[in-house]
Amino acid sequence: MPGNTKLQNSAWTEQHDAYCLEQQITPSAQFLWRYLITEGVGTEVEIDLSDFNKQVAKHRGKPYCRLTLKNALLQLAQHRVVNIIREYTWKVVKIVTRPLDWLKPKKNLQKQNKNYNLQTSNDLSAVQGENSSSKDHFRDEMIAECEEVLSECEKAGIPFDPEQSPEILEYSLEDVKAAISLFHSRGGHETDWRGRPKIRNPQGWLLSCLKKGYYLPKESWSFAGLLAALGVQL
Repeated sequence: MPGNTKLQNSAWTEQHDAYCLEQQITPSAQFLWRYLITEGVGTEVEIDLSDFNKQVAKHRGKPYCRLTLKNALLQLAQHRVVNIIREYTWKVVKIVTRPLDWLKPKKNLQKQNKNYNLQTSNDLSAVQGENSSSKDHFRDEMIAECEEVLSECEKAGIPFDPEQSPEILEYSLEDVKAAISLFHSRGGHETDWRGRPKIRNPQGWLLSCLKKGYYLPKESWSFAGLLAALGVQL
């Protein structure tokens, strides 16, 4: 039945896990792939990564940073899991999520593959060119933001070697700036009365600050909100 076929195509299987392991797809990209499968396979859909990030926050306690989201989508595009058709903003895109059997084509699947490729040869060339441009745009944006993050840390006197500490590149420029601001407000490179730095390991402190979200504004509780959190009805 058509309904059963759709359900089967929309399910995450052990074969998906095996493919991710074989292709070394990161956990964030895997989570995004799972989400995209539920949105539809083999058809054009518009995706807002903000909606995906809300689900991420429910599972891990906090959403992914912008760079992680971009990298997850770029990985899926590079592995042909998704076909980026149009980029409206950095987080709103039109894509096609391909079925798993499309990613591992066999000779006897030639006719089946044509079901997912209805364009003429000229149209296909144009789409492939646009897809390549979209991927390049994503990559260029990521590289530029990584360079800005490293530059901002360098200016703050907290240099990072991206090969030794690649985790700093998982955070957005805005988050890094906010954490650096907190670093300075906590004493930063100042010394105590013994002449020792107040923060002895600036790189480690900054990474910990970003990971635990110390730089984020504290939520203010209203009295009614506090009672609601405690389960007390007014």
